[in-house]
Parts: sequence; structure tokens; C-alpha cells
Amino acid sequence: MSFLNLFKIICLSFFVAVIAALGADKDFKIYEAESGQVLYEMSGGGQLTQETNLTISGKARLRFKEWGTVALVEERGDAAAVGAIRDKQAFRSLVKQEKDTTLYANYKTEKVLERKSSSTYSVHGETQTKGLEKTGTMNIAGLVCDVWEGSGIKKCLYRGVPLLLEIQLHGITYTKKASDVNFDINISDDKCMMPDFSVEEFGLIRGVGMTKNKRKPKEVIEVFKDISKGNFVINRMDIDTNDTNQSNDKAKIEFLNRLGQSIYENQKELLPQLLLNLEKSRECMQRAESLKEANECIRELRDIKKEMGIKMPFVLFWNDEEENAYLEQLDDEISNLKSRMSCVSRAKNITELSGCMK
Repeated sequence: MSFLNLFKIICLSFFVAVIAALGADKDFKIYEAESGQVLYEMSGGGQLTQETNLTISGKARLRFKEWGTVALVEERGDAAAVGAIRDKQAFRSLVKQEKDTTLYANYKTEKVLERKSSSTYSVHGETQTKGLEKTGTMNIAGLVCDVWEGSGIKKCLYRGVPLLLEIQLHGITYTKKASDVNFDINISDDKCMMPDFSVEEFGLIRGVGMTKNKRKPKEVIEVFKDISKGNFVINRMDIDTNDTNQSNDKAKIEFLNRLGQSIYENQKELLPQLLLNLEKSRECMQRAESLKEANECIRELRDIKKEMGIKMPFVLFWNDEEENAYLEQLDDEISNLKSRMSCVSRAKNITELSGCMK
């Protein structure tokens, strides 16, 4: 065979492969709807430790076009620990999938992370049914969707679009349920725009769930996302049972500690800062001679308490009686927190830390 004929065969094979690839891409569908928008309500919570409860609330929106190959998912809400531990995680995320490119908006750093991804499940993880069994149908937002269930998880899909995600593990629940659904609508380009942040590029994601900050503990909402995408291994021991000794079950404790890891690490930083600010505020208020000065004394203390989900009112009056009352209150808080700090420093997880603060 001559070199020219060989070259022609190679070129022909290349063009056939390109045409086939374009045809396959054109026919590729994630959803059985060309475009749409789904609004969701997010809720959940339960007993995180014996002394601390967890509550989750929020809203979400899915917008997509081109049969889901272009999709935008927005989520916003709070995950709060209440009880012996007081902590509040405000979450806000915006993720866009455009074929093989995933964009993540980070509102804290005001940057967009752009990655070439080997998987679309960064956005479409809730459509996964691997390891789940189809068990029936449900009516959600006026639509009859197919129910898929597995260990501790339930999904309901309509034309491939997730209308319900439910997770129930060890007394902790998480629900993301559609409240309004519209299909085959005009989704303009500006409706799928990312914020006007600077863009940073990262390499190919070789496995689902890999991040730059691999060692950083995931926030509560991110753990539930991992479960929905199948990135969180759920063993048979992880499923709720009627065992009366369930609170002592090793798998349960491990799961709850993992779920509360980000709260634990945040508290380990905030509690020493809280003690320092209590002492500074107490010293300052003893010298305060006016209402304005008294409120300035507690400004930083109010900020750190707000970060922990604790409301602290302004000082409304300032006289000898009010001064004595505030100083006595601060003395009690300082004494109480000081007595717990050695335990706090030894605590290795959310369960132990919660026990320190009860």
C-alpha cells in the first residue's frame, strides 16, 4: 500500500470518527426534556449528638437546556447546630455543567473554578440510580415520578429530572423536594450565566468528588450531596434499625462525627476566640461611661456570637444598675467557658466536644 493511500485511509477514518462523535453528542440526553426549571424546598435535621440537634433549611433551583447538557444548579440555606453546641453554616452554591466543563462559583473568594470533568455528576448526581431499585411512583408538584430506593436514600425522577431526594441515616434526615416545575420553556443564555468573578482553571477531574482542598472537612450540606451522588459508602450497619442501643452503635457515631466534622473544627477555633472576647468585653465595659461606649465594648463579641448562631442584643440603657448586671452576666459566661476549655482542647470529634459543652 502506497503512503498516499495510507494517508487517505487515515484521514477518512478521522473524519468518520469526528462525524460520529458530533452525532453522538447531538443525540446525547441527560433529561427527557429539552429545557426546564425546577424549584426546590430543602429541609432536614435530627439529633447530631446527645446534647446537640441539627436543622437544615434552604431553597434550590435547577435550570437546564439542550436536554440537560447545559445545566445550572443553585442552592442557598443554613445548617445550624442548636443545643450544647451553637453553630451556623450558611451555604450558597452555584454550579454549572456545560458538556465536559464544570464551573463552581465560590462566593467567599469571589472566584469561579473551571474544570474539565470526566463526569457530569457534579451537577447531575441526583439523577444517578446505580445501586437503587425502582419501587413505584409518587405525585410531586403535580407530576407522577418514578421512585428509586436504596440503603437510606430515596429519589423520584420524572423524565430523568430529580423531583425528590430523601436521605435518612441514624435519625438524621435530609429532603430536597420540588415545589414548582416547568418544562420546555425558553432558557436564554443570560439565565445560565455565572457571576462576574475571576476564573481559575484546574486540571481534569479523574474521579467524582475530588477537590483542591481534599483534606478540608466538607460542610454538612456537602456530605448529603456526596450521598446523593453515590460518593459516600453506606454499609448495612449504617441503616437505621430498632436497636434500643443504637446511640452506642459504632457506625452511627462514625457517621455523625463525619457529618459534624466541619462544625467541630469551626468550634475548636471559635470557642477560644469567644473566651478572649468575653474577657476583653468585660474589661472594657467596666470602664465604659456611656451607652455608646458600652455597645462599642461588645461589638466584637456580638460578631463572634452571631457567627456561632447566637443572638446578642445591644445595650439599651446604661447606668450603675445596668453596668453591674452586664458585668455579672459576663463573669458567669467567662467562668462557665473557662471551666470547659481543657475538655474542649482534648475533644477529638463533635461527639466529645458536645459532651464538653453540655
